[in-house]
Amino acid sequence: MSNPLSRVTPQEAGINPQRLKALYQFLMDPTLGIHSFMVLRHGKVISEAWWDPYAPEKPHTLFSASKTFTGLAVCFAAQDGALSLEDRVVSWFPEQLPVKACTNMEKMTIRHLLTMSAGFAKDPHDFPWSRPDDILATGPHCCHQGKELPQIDWVRNFFNHYVAYEPGTEFVYCTHGTYMLSAIVQRAVGKTLFEYLTEKLFSPLGIESASWELGPDGYNVGGWGLMLTTEDLAKVGQFLLNGGVWDGIQLLSRQWVREATSVHVTMDHLDEPHIAGYGYQIWVDEREGCFCLRGAFGQICAVIPGKDMVIVYTGGSNAPERRVVWEKIWELLVDSVDRDSPAEGAFELTQLTRSMRIPTVVGSPSWETPQAARWSGRCYQLGDNRLNFTSISIRFSNAPDRPDFLTLGLRENSFTVPIGYGCWCSGKTCVQTSETDTDVSVIFESVSCSGAWRESSYYIQLCFDETSYINTMELTFSDGGVILRHNRNCTFFSAIKTTLTGVETPLK
Repeated sequence: MSNPLSRVTPQEAGINPQRLKALYQFLMDPTLGIHSFMVLRHGKVISEAWWDPYAPEKPHTLFSASKTFTGLAVCFAAQDGALSLEDRVVSWFPEQLPVKACTNMEKMTIRHLLTMSAGFAKDPHDFPWSRPDDILATGPHCCHQGKELPQIDWVRNFFNHYVAYEPGTEFVYCTHGTYMLSAIVQRAVGKTLFEYLTEKLFSPLGIESASWELGPDGYNVGGWGLMLTTEDLAKVGQFLLNGGVWDGIQLLSRQWVREATSVHVTMDHLDEPHIAGYGYQIWVDEREGCFCLRGAFGQICAVIPGKDMVIVYTGGSNAPERRVVWEKIWELLVDSVDRDSPAEGAFELTQLTRSMRIPTVVGSPSWETPQAARWSGRCYQLGDNRLNFTSISIRFSNAPDRPDFLTLGLRENSFTVPIGYGCWCSGKTCVQTSETDTDVSVIFESVSCSGAWRESSYYIQLCFDETSYINTMELTFSDGGVILRHNRNCTFFSAIKTTLTGVETPLK
């Protein structure tokens, strides 16, 4: 990693290691779904942990925490004089407007998009994608049955929607609005949002492993799809805490950082404890001057000026668990800063953080399960399904020093990956990260697997360790066929939970 952050002990930063230990013991609860955790104080890392198979060098998808980066790109472009926040949105797309846009659409400005006050009654993000609605595909440019799917013009779709409210008067969370910000930035600066942020932010901060998904019309999706390592996300939090300064250089003016992280729209009607309001694609807390980047399933970068802290974590859990995590972090860690006497325990804390792991499948190993040899190596052709799985085969181990192997057909391709017992084995699928959409894809490039037998079924967990997703497959074999029950730890789509059946086919 280029330009890693400095490390100090918790005691050197005025934090009691016992508080951190108590917090980690709480976060070890598997239902909370934590994947990584990092705390900075006075610009230095005081504690960090990754839940194996997640790791420091692996980027993690950020979902809607990506929105803040889009907001920062707009601020950079405004600072460069490439656009103004008072520009009307329609002025940037004269060739893609309908014959007559509604009155409120004509009034909408870039500032309204930034503050989620565009005026929509509902986010128009729920629109036809570049694939049939009943297909969960591997990305926005996928093919289906050998034919290129028709592409959707996401910009034109935005302008085809009715704007119910006067822009600037109502907060309605709008991912499609963030996509429009990405498109405006690209038109304003002549390069993609990602290329522009690489120049303005990522390269100066030494961030080298970032990537960002593209929409069907060539713009970075803006509202999701950015991938960063935990430490790189923490660097951006520290950059904001520094008021736009990095290595003594003022990259983004303090005024723009102040504007971006201040409340522009209140949201008293929303059930959001301690949230004071919304800034430029960023959530503002009412405590200690805190503001947060937030993404689905637990992607958080919290900047806490009142404590000179940055707290970052990634995960894969649903809403109730996420709220519990954040409030417990505040209770056990943030509130205790500089109140406790720094105690001993840094070594024990380090030992604890090194032991973190996503739980593996509980059960018996294949080499101790007599029926494993009976089904080993058999190939099953799967019926048509929304997951686009075409076949499955397991080669079961007959010795403790050998993993099982999964071979899964995915449309016209297939991949084989090892499956660990009591551990995670890493592998690569046939899908490239650039081909995936983190909102809807089922299979991703980097995967770690764990498996075991329970009673008459074999269970596999596929941990896509650069995403929030852990897929579970339960396989029940019988003469001539297999039943595959599929589920995921967290998802936007109910269709991910499904049962497939397969017929045994002769090996070629």
